[in-house]
Amino acid sequence: MRLLLFSGGLDSTALAWSQRPDLCLTIDYGQRPAQGEIRAASGLSGLMGLRHEVLTVDLAHLGSGSLVGSETVTVGSAPEWWPYRNQMLITLAAMKFVGQGLKEIMFGAVATDVHADGKKPFVNAISSLVSLQEGAVRVTAPAIDSDPVHLIRDSGLPASLLGATFSCHVAEYPCGHCRGCEKHSDTMRELAGAARP
Repeated sequence: MRLLLFSGGLDSTALAWSQRPDLCLTIDYGQRPAQGEIRAASGLSGLMGLRHEVLTVDLAHLGSGSLVGSETVTVGSAPEWWPYRNQMLITLAAMKFVGQGLKEIMFGAVATDVHADGKKPFVNAISSLVSLQEGAVRVTAPAIDSDPVHLIRDSGLPASLLGATFSCHVAEYPCGHCRGCEKHSDTMRELAGAARP
């Protein structure tokens, strides 16, 4: 089984379209925008003809920053930094599905990520760690060398699906001001500009 951690954002939607995973998994780990992510991921999975599931594990009391609505921890690189978030999501997915034939966990890290758990050293290390354990599951980030615009363009994702994506870091509906919403707007604007003759 090939599993994609699917937030319903631009990057993970482009990966869902191009990689065609066996399962798109959205994890509600107590983040403020969880319902928006679930709604977008569920709808997009249906439109793409992909299986989608939601795993709920409330870990809000372990979070920090804008994703949980608390003070940002000073060691974080941005307001939405949540300690060991990708490690947590990968571990939860592996725990849930290793007994069901899980072989690969993909996630949507891109070249412009600012967090350490969205960079190549982390991806290589977590894949080595997880693959050493029962099930020999691999962890991959297929878009790690791409920026969001090139990822979307190269994926062949239909423009009709872009409007259904969701990237807010702080609310169930797009706030328009957080780093996630700003990235979404900037990417959409650049894609629109690239489409002009």
